[in-house]
Parts: sequence; C-alpha cells; structure tokens
Amino acid sequence: MPTHHLTVSIRPLIEKDIASLEEILRAHVTDLHTGEVVESEVQSIVGYMGGAPDEEARIRNYLVACDDKGEAIGCMAISAPDSQMVRHFNTNPVESVELFNGFVSAKHFRGNGVGRKLFESACTYGKASGARYIVVNSGPRYTKSWGFYDRVCDSQHGFIEHKYGNGRHARTWRKELL
Repeated sequence: MPTHHLTVSIRPLIEKDIASLEEILRAHVTDLHTGEVVESEVQSIVGYMGGAPDEEARIRNYLVACDDKGEAIGCMAISAPDSQMVRHFNTNPVESVELFNGFVSAKHFRGNGVGRKLFESACTYGKASGARYIVVNSGPRYTKSWGFYDRVCDSQHGFIEHKYGNGRHARTWRKELL
C-alpha cells in the first residue's frame, strides 16, 4: 500500500493558525503527574502567539509548520534568552536567541521531520537576526523531546535547577549558528 509523503512548509504564524495550535498545545501542555491540561499555561502561550509580551517583556516570534493543505501542524518560537539562560550559558544576550514552545501535532510527532524543519527554520531566523547561538531548555514535562535536542544541538549543557519549580530542573542545549 502506498504511503503518503508529508510535505511540510514553514512560515511565520498568522492569526488563523492559533485555533489549530491551541488544540496541539492541549495535547502537550499537561500536568506531569495527573495528565490534565494546564489551561493557564495554554492560555499564556496563546497570548504570546497573539503578540502579548512574556514575563520578561519579550515578544516571541513564532514559526508554524504546515501540511500540504496549509493547516498548522506545529510551531516553535524564538526570542531573546531569559535572564536565567543568559547566566547559565554565560553569554551576551545579544549573541543568542532562545527557543520556546516547540510543539508538533501528535499525528506528525515522530518520523515526519516536522520538528527538525521547524528547528532548522528557527536557527535560520536566529542567524538572520544576528545571533551566534540558539539556546534551549526543556523541563521534566517534556523528557520525550530531550533526544531530539540531543540530535539537533551541538552540545548539552547540564541543568538549570528548579527552573520550573522545586525539584523541576530544565535540561539545556546550545547550537552554534554557522
């Protein structure tokens, strides 16, 4: 039986993407112990997608992966790194961008290259903005993504302890944007 090859395109977020992405967020943004959707966090991310500044007054620039019908199937955002990331990587905040909110539809989560294409586009966008590095952190809720970041980044840089609450450490990575 022939398999359908997924054609993925990457573009900046447009307003009509948010509803589709909100459903994708609900599949991923869940409590580590109960599995329930963390609605306040979903709504915060939706706000960032709409242009609201985050807690450090940064605006996140979202890229969206679309299927061959133009439907949003994933997203990633970049912005200036937060103050903890700047300290952790001992970097000048102007020379780095931080990756945020990397989510892919469960239907396309593994094996279709959606995450890789989003990450490569985020790197291209970061480099075009003058950054030398892209930095990433991922907390305990997203350990399934850690192997992905091990593959796409140059190096793993330990943990930021208690980044997401008591005992909830964030693993970190960096990639040089050549």
